[in-house]
Amino acid sequence: MSFQLAIDDQLIIDGITYQVCAHPAIPGRPFVQAGSHSHVVQLRTAGGFVALKVQWQLRDPALVNHAQQLQSLSTIPGLQAARCLVITAANQPSLVAAWPELDYAILMPWLHGPTWQELIRHRRPLSPTQSLNLARALANLLTEIEQRGLAHGDLQPANVMLPGLIDPAATAPIALVDLETMHGVGIRRLPLSTPEGPYQHPVATTGLAVDRFGGALLILELLGWCDEQVRAASADESFFAPEDLLRPTERFHILRDALAQRWGLGPAQMLERLWQCQTPMTCPLLKEWQAILPSSSLAIDEPLSPEPTMPSFPDPVIALIDNADTLRSQGQPAQALSMYRDALDRLPTGDPRASEVMRTIDSLEREIAQTSALPEQQATLSWSLPLAIGIMTIVILMVLAAVGLNRTTLSTATTLPTAEPTANTLPTPTPSPTAVLPSPTSPRLSLKVERVTPAELYIGTRPLELTVQGDGLSTVKTAILRAAGYEPLALTIMAGSSDRELRLQINNLNINIVGAIPFTLELNGTPVPGAAVTLRDYSSVRVIAGVRPEYTYTGRITVDANGAFTLMREEPSPESAVTYPVRNGDEVEVLSTQPEGWYRLRIRTSGDQNLIGQIGYLERWLVDNTDGPTPPIPTPTVPSEPPRLRFVKLSENEDTRCILVQITGISTFGWGVSIDGLRLRSAFDSNGNARVCGLRARQEVTFTVRDEQGVAVRGGVGVPTRGGDVMFAEWR
Repeated sequence: MSFQLAIDDQLIIDGITYQVCAHPAIPGRPFVQAGSHSHVVQLRTAGGFVALKVQWQLRDPALVNHAQQLQSLSTIPGLQAARCLVITAANQPSLVAAWPELDYAILMPWLHGPTWQELIRHRRPLSPTQSLNLARALANLLTEIEQRGLAHGDLQPANVMLPGLIDPAATAPIALVDLETMHGVGIRRLPLSTPEGPYQHPVATTGLAVDRFGGALLILELLGWCDEQVRAASADESFFAPEDLLRPTERFHILRDALAQRWGLGPAQMLERLWQCQTPMTCPLLKEWQAILPSSSLAIDEPLSPEPTMPSFPDPVIALIDNADTLRSQGQPAQALSMYRDALDRLPTGDPRASEVMRTIDSLEREIAQTSALPEQQATLSWSLPLAIGIMTIVILMVLAAVGLNRTTLSTATTLPTAEPTANTLPTPTPSPTAVLPSPTSPRLSLKVERVTPAELYIGTRPLELTVQGDGLSTVKTAILRAAGYEPLALTIMAGSSDRELRLQINNLNINIVGAIPFTLELNGTPVPGAAVTLRDYSSVRVIAGVRPEYTYTGRITVDANGAFTLMREEPSPESAVTYPVRNGDEVEVLSTQPEGWYRLRIRTSGDQNLIGQIGYLERWLVDNTDGPTPPIPTPTVPSEPPRLRFVKLSENEDTRCILVQITGISTFGWGVSIDGLRLRSAFDSNGNARVCGLRARQEVTFTVRDEQGVAVRGGVGVPTRGGDVMFAEWR
């Protein structure tokens, strides 16, 4: 789409004047970010910065309604982009007349900060603290969306922004954009093309489970990005390539091992569980990711190694920063901005000064855009670099904010006295980045846990067994499962265990499990970091599929404005009282498959959030859409026909040279009967009788009955008879 705006072009929207901002890195160019289906233009006004999304994917009034439905979500931290206005010829006629390309453009808040895609593309590192905090923020945001019965619909790195890397005081460290794909309860799906890419499950889905696979991948990427091997193995714009999905490829093993080493077995086992999900519906609920994210105590940022004493040499970076500070104080922000960027390029990845310099650059960019005062650069600066290099430079500079946000700013280097160890004092150990198990110097901890299977146990099955794989497991004497708010569960070590494999069994489940509860495994009295086993009271998760309008003949289906629904029952009986409504697409947890033909269910997801967690019985065919009641065989019906005369012969008692015709069921006033082919005719009397004579004895003839208009009456045309017959007809 060809669309041109110039710096300082004025756009008046709802009476407010907006000006096009200059690009902070490319002189003479407006600040426009190009995408496959849209361009995003940065505008400024007295109230700050906004984004104008000029899109051509959908030009439909439904987009206006969708934006209005999104408004209530804008109060959720991370969904600021929901506070938007769709520009149309109807609400902004003057603007659209001057700029036809702006028809159905979207005005929304400007979010400062890089996208997750930029960090992946340039392999920019995150500290462990940043990785964990961002992963937790995304899990919390996606859980909030899921619990409202909504789905973003197109989760991918380009739609995940990280304002917290630029501004620690941002409303939310993570924000989602491109909300046109959002749909669910109260928000209708727009007719957009189906998203594609490595964040979509290989099996397509259109339900609210569409976010589960992509959301899980994003959380795992963020969690593993602090690991150098993960960054090095990443594909270009996502960690996994499409051919990696659901396959045990090298990238899968690299990420799994990194998650297990840094964060314990919990996230690593969730990755394995995700890789076993054959459909999006079977992927873990997004709220389950909140439960497995590790404690902040495991997010140990590696301390900078103390630098050896070196001869004093001038630091060129300090000189650049000092010169930039001077230029800024002299009112030359553009020159200062260029010098700050030069300093940032020369700073090492782990240098704590990078954070302060990045904040200064961000502040200067805002000042320059606000005042639209990007002057001509000094003659000594060469702007003859190719446009592509300029674009790449600003992207790299924005992403560098990810480095060292949790580190202190530059300060005067001082040497702290080092405490010498004494006979009664142990030297302080350097924190280990893996933090999987305490030091192996203690005999009871000289073991290694690599895997716990299965990751989930249904408490309705017997026996309840699990297997631990690793090294040194023959030293285990006690094993316990613990969860907050529950009594500990003692595990029995089964025969057949070895140094590499430990077989455990729950013999006495003396606690009440409701839902899915993650328990931590303790071996020899010590918790194994990340080794979680989930106990659940449901055997499986199903999606309601048999609540269809065509089954209304069963008496179990009702149709309202929202479609077909059925009602659960208090007991597994057709005579039992009905309770809670469910519809096709609702997810339910199967608590029992007894008695035959019934499920005892708990509502897992529903368009009505008040129904989640409600329990009842439902016929199996309504859930699985199989073996439903046979449709009734329709009773054959004789096609209706207009009434007519239906003649029978009563007797042969009349004179052999005459016939007598009697009609009932209709008034025969003015009617007559005539012998076909002969000039013999008679009129009906008031009792419906007509007698015609003049035939030969027992002569065979036909007769016709005519109404008062002389028109033949239905059923009374060419009726066979013979002399002496008494003919009777009923009108029906």
